[in-house]
Amino acid sequence: MPPVLNSYPKCEYQVLQQAEATDKTVARDDVVEAAKQTLRQNAIVKIRQQAAAISAEAVILTDVQGVISNSESLRTIRHAGAEVRYRVAAELISLCQEDQDLPTVYTPYNNAGIKQAQTRQASGGATMQFDIAIPVKPHQTNNEAPPLVNTISLQQGFYGAKIGMTPGQIQASFGMPDAELTLQNDYTVWIYGQEHQVVFAGNTAVAFSQRNNILSAEIKKRMVENPRFQQLDWRLDNTFSRRATLAELKAFYQDKLIPLDQNRFALHNEQSAITLQFASYLDVKTNSNQLQLVDVSLASAQFMASQLQLKLPEPDSLLLLKQHLTTLGTATEAGSFAVPAIAFFNRSRLADGSELIVLGPALALSINDNRIVGLTVTNIAIDYAISDIQQQLVSLDLPASRADFMTRFPEAFDSLSQLTLYGDHSEVKATYDDDELIDSLYIRWY
Repeated sequence: MPPVLNSYPKCEYQVLQQAEATDKTVARDDVVEAAKQTLRQNAIVKIRQQAAAISAEAVILTDVQGVISNSESLRTIRHAGAEVRYRVAAELISLCQEDQDLPTVYTPYNNAGIKQAQTRQASGGATMQFDIAIPVKPHQTNNEAPPLVNTISLQQGFYGAKIGMTPGQIQASFGMPDAELTLQNDYTVWIYGQEHQVVFAGNTAVAFSQRNNILSAEIKKRMVENPRFQQLDWRLDNTFSRRATLAELKAFYQDKLIPLDQNRFALHNEQSAITLQFASYLDVKTNSNQLQLVDVSLASAQFMASQLQLKLPEPDSLLLLKQHLTTLGTATEAGSFAVPAIAFFNRSRLADGSELIVLGPALALSINDNRIVGLTVTNIAIDYAISDIQQQLVSLDLPASRADFMTRFPEAFDSLSQLTLYGDHSEVKATYDDDELIDSLYIRWY
């Protein structure tokens, strides 16, 4: 399997994919330390397996986090020890010809997952989130669509698709979408993998983007991956790829490159515009930060991203769901239940084989075989605050604070700002902020 590097390659390596893996167990107090080491190594092995699956040549660990539960609380439920959990995030990379005259720069974590002294900015890591574990179903790849064109330009379009195409034409080029979102004002969005999206106004494609700017990071990381898009080595005007510097593009396009703000620039004609997003990146050769190209979008001249608003069910349609939530933590809870008569507008396939149904900016259901097997209350859509999550919890009669949670579920345990309840047919997990307000809540039924 590809190795885990202790130092960065001394060259401009390519990041093929961001990856993460978790492992957990329940261990007796006298073997917790040994369990931590085993779980950390297991998670690293999973990362290396993901790297091998996409033919990556090496791994850089960017985040390693461990959580140990309150063992006394666990003993009051069904286990005899502490729950230990590890999460590892990494960059899966391809190697390059190194310049041995350059200084050695250590990665944030070594190949054992131990934190090292850092002399370079590490990739940003997300805080640990609990995933709803639902039995995995095999993901069937759509083999009907032709290979994607790797060019993005005003003349040739976006991966071979162009502004003005119909949904049928987009499907013929891109394949079936992995998610379909219904928006207000007759807009529809198709999402491929976790990020790439196509926006339709009625039956006309009006925008293409490499970034899913509707769903939050917490939701996107649970969605399926689409290798056709994820691994595509795209080129802007057949010339510039990801990580091209702003200086290079300015020299090539000159006054055609229009600044929108400090990190965004545009190329346009009368019919459409390309938006270029740049981000700061550390150049190991000069030890200085540069603005480098990270993603590209194409849209019609009339399109405005601010018009993208999810179409959601009426609040009254959630009453049946609310009735089922009243049994949580009681002897009458009965596990997963049939999907109620709710008008679903937004569906996304998840990596665990289930389907995510978005019911609100802070509410989603997981569905498997036409049964509800999970509920998520968190920031489903981008840019929703904790007040929206709090309002959603209250509307469903779910606990909105740490004190409310412990009052309703006195057998739950509390560890490192995370609350967990194991029921006979359900599992409830929540996290809370510094004010002890719940900022995410996950329920799994089985």
